[in-house]
Amino acid sequence: MTEATGADDPLRLALAEQAESVPGWPHWIAPALRLSRGLDPLGLQTITQDRIMPSLLPGVLVLSQRARLFSLYPFLLAEYQRLGGAATNTALSAFLKEREFDYAVAVQLCPNGCGDKSAGAVGADRARPAGREAKAGAAAVPRQESVESFLGGYGLYYRSPLTELGVVVARGTPTEDGEATPVDVVMAGGLGERLAAAFRDAVSDTAYYGQYLRSVERSVPTTALRELAVAACLCRLPEHPGERELLYEAFFAPQAPNLAGECEQRRRSFALFLRELARDGQVSGSDGAFRAAIWADFEQTLVAKEGQVPPALANTLAEWAALVAKEYLQEALYTLWWDFCRRGSAAQPADGFTSAALDARIGAGLTQATTITGDGFALAFGAGMPTRRFAEQVAQATADVPLETLRRWAVEAGEAPAALVLLFATIARLPDLTRVPAGWQQIGAQRSERQPGLLRFAQHLEQHLEQEPMLAATLVWVVRHFVIAAHEHAAYSKLPDFTFRFRHEEGRLRFYPLDPGRYRPADMRREAMSSLGEDLGLWERGDAGPRVTAKGAGLMRETFG
Repeated sequence: MTEATGADDPLRLALAEQAESVPGWPHWIAPALRLSRGLDPLGLQTITQDRIMPSLLPGVLVLSQRARLFSLYPFLLAEYQRLGGAATNTALSAFLKEREFDYAVAVQLCPNGCGDKSAGAVGADRARPAGREAKAGAAAVPRQESVESFLGGYGLYYRSPLTELGVVVARGTPTEDGEATPVDVVMAGGLGERLAAAFRDAVSDTAYYGQYLRSVERSVPTTALRELAVAACLCRLPEHPGERELLYEAFFAPQAPNLAGECEQRRRSFALFLRELARDGQVSGSDGAFRAAIWADFEQTLVAKEGQVPPALANTLAEWAALVAKEYLQEALYTLWWDFCRRGSAAQPADGFTSAALDARIGAGLTQATTITGDGFALAFGAGMPTRRFAEQVAQATADVPLETLRRWAVEAGEAPAALVLLFATIARLPDLTRVPAGWQQIGAQRSERQPGLLRFAQHLEQHLEQEPMLAATLVWVVRHFVIAAHEHAAYSKLPDFTFRFRHEEGRLRFYPLDPGRYRPADMRREAMSSLGEDLGLWERGDAGPRVTAKGAGLMRETFG
């Protein structure tokens, strides 16, 4: 969430202007508001980010994308201990953030051009100008902190995964003598110490390690950072097979019995990613291709004969397919959100919409009778058409159209009819619960405080259809329950951060002149799996496109049989 604080911020100006001109504007709270665009105005993305992904891919965050940083940080923690640094995370934070910056500048100076890649070292925004000056001939790089956040990028992106992997012991963890660990440390006698030693071996002969890592000097010579890049840049991991093998162990071998379940789930998710990459090389660089590959693979398993699909593969596919279906439903609801905000703002009466006028405005998103044409299908519909008949037509007309194709088309169209097509096409593809592994229901049942999730939404929709509604009434029902109510609930929970695009006041719905925004599917951590998998040697790029390596094929075979 980004707080708007500048005097010339367009959101703040809009609020100030409307406070004088729009009836019902909340004058009484305006001085205390902190305007924010909001990241999840319908409470849908949190289902993926906070409920589903920690279960499907434990130990991997969206931005914990480079394998070598999983050995850099144990190394830095171990060096801090060797130096006898103060046993507080406050002192550790200062140490880490300056060394993170040094390393980020070294990555900028890598002769392989690693500074230009999107997934790089933490602190790249601050390191980039320093790197440019160093390339232009600056003899030394002044030290600064990588990022403002406490514990730097380690605290933001790698501390939690390293703890979940059993490599790092976080501050506050109880020890055998009953005391709490006062500062983050590597796990004594465990993989963390071996990872630290492996990284130390890579840099032990460099001037940076010998003279500057542990120094308090306020600048580091450019020559030392260039040497560090050659020895230890992110791209150099293949040159250190021992370190690479230890990182593979960190991800795919449990470091304690209580970590075995999460490790197995992580193995299965990476193995599934590799399976889909082997079937379609575009999966390495495209979330859309990944979603499409998972869903197609899942549908094939549903018609496979009993015993043809290993149980571990079938359940993992079911889990990820439930996530994919949830994302398609989310795209339909966010398309309705976009259409509702855009049309409602444009037609808003001076005193807002009454309940009846609001229903009429929502229903106006459907013309009396028309034909909707998409990529590979066409169907007729009207506002007065029975919803069940519309749903049947959608299922028939789109049966051979991939859901990912429908998703792209609906988002591009940005209108209620397209959103309803995607919604009913998604619901029509949901499998019989008696024919799918338990993973489907476990993931499909995930919900947020404001949204029912995939399977519960399907139940609500079926209960609504039992009333034999017309299509316009169904559109009103969906928008009122899953757009309007969800957004108001979410926005009220965020006060004094003002994220409302609309809300009810004195019985009328009023829109605010704020950009509703287009919200993409939540991050499935496909990019993290892709980057980490490439770093670990599970797949590689070739002239014929991405290909799974023997190492990756071995992981798939060990995981799924």
